[in-house]
Amino acid sequence: MTSQRKVEKLISKLQSQSIRLQLLSDLEEISNSTTNIKVLLKEILSLTVRVIQVQYGFVVFYDKGGHEEFKLAASNEADAYPDKELLKLISADVIKNHRPVIINDTKMHKRLRHGKVKNIIALPLMFNKEPTGTFIILNKRKPFKKRDLALFSIICRFSSTALQHAKGYQELEEKNKELDVIYTVDQIRDTIKDFNVMMETVLQELARVIDAKLAFFMLYNRKSNKTDLKVSGKLKSSVFVKNNTNVIYELTRSTLNNGETMEFGGLNHDIYSALCTPVMIDNDTMGVFGVINSNNTHGFSSLDKKVLNAVAKQADSAVFEDMEKSALKGVFQRYVSPEVIEQMLNEPEKDYMKVQRHDISVLFSDLRGFTALSDKLAPEKIATLLNEHFDAMTQCILRHRGTLDKFVGDEVMAFFGAPIHQEAHALKAIKAALDMQHAQMELEKKWKKEGITVRLGIGINTGDAVVGNIGCNVRTDYTVIGDAVNIAARLCSAAAGGQILISEDTYQEVKKSVRVEKLAPIQVKGKSKPIQIYSVTGLLH
Repeated sequence: MTSQRKVEKLISKLQSQSIRLQLLSDLEEISNSTTNIKVLLKEILSLTVRVIQVQYGFVVFYDKGGHEEFKLAASNEADAYPDKELLKLISADVIKNHRPVIINDTKMHKRLRHGKVKNIIALPLMFNKEPTGTFIILNKRKPFKKRDLALFSIICRFSSTALQHAKGYQELEEKNKELDVIYTVDQIRDTIKDFNVMMETVLQELARVIDAKLAFFMLYNRKSNKTDLKVSGKLKSSVFVKNNTNVIYELTRSTLNNGETMEFGGLNHDIYSALCTPVMIDNDTMGVFGVINSNNTHGFSSLDKKVLNAVAKQADSAVFEDMEKSALKGVFQRYVSPEVIEQMLNEPEKDYMKVQRHDISVLFSDLRGFTALSDKLAPEKIATLLNEHFDAMTQCILRHRGTLDKFVGDEVMAFFGAPIHQEAHALKAIKAALDMQHAQMELEKKWKKEGITVRLGIGINTGDAVVGNIGCNVRTDYTVIGDAVNIAARLCSAAAGGQILISEDTYQEVKKSVRVEKLAPIQVKGKSKPIQIYSVTGLLH
């Protein structure tokens, strides 16, 4: 070999080395400039196409056992190359046969020629000896040379590592974002007690984080076939929601039928994208959280799905708690004051429906002479008088945190000390009874003008009783049963009009607070010995 030839070979070698070093420097600069996988791929593809001088460059990700095993991740001209399926077939051949594809002349390859491929190199992207995807370059004007393969191999090795680092960083960012959303939803749940306000705030946060036009929650009860739609922000009463309510119902139905997170597209001229996930509340109740119309050009992302599922998991317990509260309110709003219900709701760990023993004070009241009056007046008039009486008595009972049990004829039954335990329940019962007598006297003044004269008798007893939801499958009532109840009823029967009779047990609880007149013991049904009774005349202080 002549010295001239040696010099030329050395210069060529140095030039190749310089090109490789420059390529590595450019790749390093790209890697340091971004952790965004899409941007990283775009920049690497742009560099590859320029350095190797090809028409197309593609990266196809490989997800072994995934829903979509081969997925086109990026290309230098996304919409210019039409045969995306061919790229997936090439990737499958590279990865499953463990060999690169290097073809300089496609005359003998009908499928490649049909895909307008003149020449091709496809190399695997490897990380920790496992394939993660394929890098494909197509259509160099001249045939590929060893130099092209060497440069492309450098790009593939570098890309594999850079992509894994970017994926790791992106997964960390996504996890942090997911945790931030969970924390925010937790804060909303803990600070906003009103369910409707809380749910609206959660939906607004969901729409903000995912960057969607709106977020919604649809609750469905299979037993009653009822639905309840909640929508984020001002859009809940908008024309958009009004015109698309049926579409939202269809999204909900499809998601519930499939039982998994679903993505929808091109539903109508208003809704071009939607993402929905189901939640199970109980055996009969289920719901769907969803977001509509992503503001991002690429639509909803995998992170959006994770965030939606995270919010749904956090919020479904709030829905369940609200349903439990609604059930509790439905049972007890007939019996106790709103203040007592609120206190019960603040103690969710207690089972107020459970049948159990309580120390309580039971009150019975009855209108003297009302039965005889019923024979003289029209039924409509009787109903009016009873409604006035029951309304006044109920207000007195609830004012003193009593529980209204039932109305029987003109009789009122109530008890104090359950469902919320009260230390001075006997005194509260007596204060309610005094208020009841006063309220009835006001009614009597009005009724007297119509020639109607009745008086109120009240009996109170204190002791152990069984309290809870008692009944059968057809009907249950929150009530009390036991000897303490029977004695209170007997005292009411013995009380004269305008009188409040209490038992010895009640007296012992209130003797430092109540003025009484001690009466002779009376014989009551079910007791072998007479019982001591007292007539309440007022309060000591």
